[in-house]
Amino acid sequence: MAILFNDMSPLSRVWVFQSNRLLSAEEQVFINSKLSSFLVDWATHGTPLHAAFTIENNCSVIVAVDENIQAASGCSISSLTALFEFFGTEFKLSFFDRFSIAHITNSAVFLSSVNEFRELIKVGKVTEDTPVYNNLIALKQDLESTWKIPLKKSWQKRYL
Repeated sequence: MAILFNDMSPLSRVWVFQSNRLLSAEEQVFINSKLSSFLVDWATHGTPLHAAFTIENNCSVIVAVDENIQAASGCSISSLTALFEFFGTEFKLSFFDRFSIAHITNSAVFLSSVNEFRELIKVGKVTEDTPVYNNLIALKQDLESTWKIPLKKSWQKRYL
């Protein structure tokens, strides 16, 4: 069962699928259409899931499930993962590259590989105060408090 993302409970479980490059407008329209259809029928053991999604920063697709209504099962999570693998194949990108680092410079979101990120730190274009995205968040409420954080407070601080 798909609903509006903003209407989801702050305690909804979230998965952040960050692409390893920025998504074009056409890719976002395609993902929006396919994911909307998917969520209408998404269920766990025959029980519909109360779910929604949003696309942020032209690179992050965030899916939320209100597990206070119905918890997602391993099979339902696998079907969601398979959909993002399909998107990756369709657009020749990856939503599973954990070393693609999203960061903000001059109010714009950039995606960098670890090596590129290290070089940006080395030349001073990325500092300990540069905002980065923590895609390891677990709840919708974390989007406001711990998704975008300074590099010095993130797992990527090891590259400083």
